[in-house]
Amino acid sequence: MSSPNFEQLHSKNIDDLYEVLGRSLVSPEYPGTAVVTKQVATQRGRAFVSGSLDKLRTKICVDWHYCDKRNQYVNFQALANAVAPLVSSAVGVPIATAMIVAIILIKLGLNDLCKCPGA
Repeated sequence: MSSPNFEQLHSKNIDDLYEVLGRSLVSPEYPGTAVVTKQVATQRGRAFVSGSLDKLRTKICVDWHYCDKRNQYVNFQALANAVAPLVSSAVGVPIATAMIVAIILIKLGLNDLCKCPGA
């Protein structure tokens, strides 16, 4: 993922990230063609993440062993770049959409998601 786009996403709060995610899920190949309100987009983003949590937890926490690897990543971007492909394979979304989900999960707390000891 390009750095400027990552920085733009990283600087957003959780609600704004859910909105961006919701919009990318509506029509990723035709951005701007579907008229979706901020509220609807945010709800879609939240619903997608909550509906995918079990798959994401299995992929990131169990298969990938996040708790064992969490200290290997020196910064947020390195961790997001590692998590995004896992998200993509777990829930079948394009990597750009997966990056949004990865950033949301990291901001919400992967230590909590994975119930890491000492978190």
